[in-house]
Amino acid sequence: MFLRVGLLVASVILMITGLWAGVVRIGWALPAAGLAHLHGPLMVAAFFGTLIALERAVGLGKAWTYSGPTLMAIGGLAFLFHADLRWIMLTITVGGALYVAVAAYIYKLQPADFTFAMGLGALSLFVGDVFWMLGAAPQVISLWWTAFIVFIVSGERLELSRFLPKPLAAIRAIIVVILLGLLGLVIMPWQLNLGTRLLGLSFLLQAVWLLRYDIAWVNTRYREGVHKFMGVSLLTGYVWLLLGGLWLLLAGLPMPAGPSYDAPLHMVLVGFTFAMVFGHAPVIFPAVLRLQIRFHPSMYVPLWVLHLSLIARVLGDYLGSAPWRMWGGLFDALAVVTYFGLAMLVTLFGPEPAQASK
Repeated sequence: MFLRVGLLVASVILMITGLWAGVVRIGWALPAAGLAHLHGPLMVAAFFGTLIALERAVGLGKAWTYSGPTLMAIGGLAFLFHADLRWIMLTITVGGALYVAVAAYIYKLQPADFTFAMGLGALSLFVGDVFWMLGAAPQVISLWWTAFIVFIVSGERLELSRFLPKPLAAIRAIIVVILLGLLGLVIMPWQLNLGTRLLGLSFLLQAVWLLRYDIAWVNTRYREGVHKFMGVSLLTGYVWLLLGGLWLLLAGLPMPAGPSYDAPLHMVLVGFTFAMVFGHAPVIFPAVLRLQIRFHPSMYVPLWVLHLSLIARVLGDYLGSAPWRMWGGLFDALAVVTYFGLAMLVTLFGPEPAQASK
């Protein structure tokens, strides 16, 4: 229990630090400006790597499975102490490799389409870490890390939706689409534009599949309560995944910085990813902390702020408006912090939840 709580606390610290770095990177003059260039590694390799690997370790309940998230957390926290970057990269990458070992172990225990998809997600994180160590092009690193989250979510949703009636061809289709994205990633170091467009097509088709077959639609049938909130969060996130995939498909990702780089990545890494975090938090935190997260309708506020501020950010990218980008990025970060603050306040001091009704 102590290790679980410690790793979750480390994840929260990494998340806040990564969000701070992102706000600085987008143009706000805040202290600790030296963190700006670490925004991507902090948010994906350290924070999401630790959090998702921790969730897997808790589910398995075996001591060795905690080694991956522990190393990723240590590496991420070492950024705050200005440790040697090569040591940090190695620590996080070894943690990623151990997470791949856990994913392979899970697949051995339960060979299934969804464990295969989540295994490819773990592999994408590790390969992105390796490219990061090797000093590869930022686009290549970013897209491997982005695919990590998308493949993981697709695998998780495939698992949760497996009891809904669907044709066998649909299940095979999502795996083929994920493999298409993997192909794009593999050829990206040599054919960046083609690889990016294939990955964008994969993201777009995964979003279409999720919007068609995901169990989130069942949750929206509830008139109120946490189940409806989860459904709304997930479905709105899938729309961002579709738009981000469409952008990558049509425009590619030619520049390592600037609006054409910022918009599609953050459609996926903010709009899609944090909508998934908001929607899954009532499931993740009870699993990790053995603490039931309560729900209050006010938790819709940060969800809609997240989406509206991301719209402002993307419009700022498209129109070349720095203020729109900066304010959109700032309010996205505030939406994430506000959501978790509300979740904790409601859980600790809120009324007992009422029975959800359909």
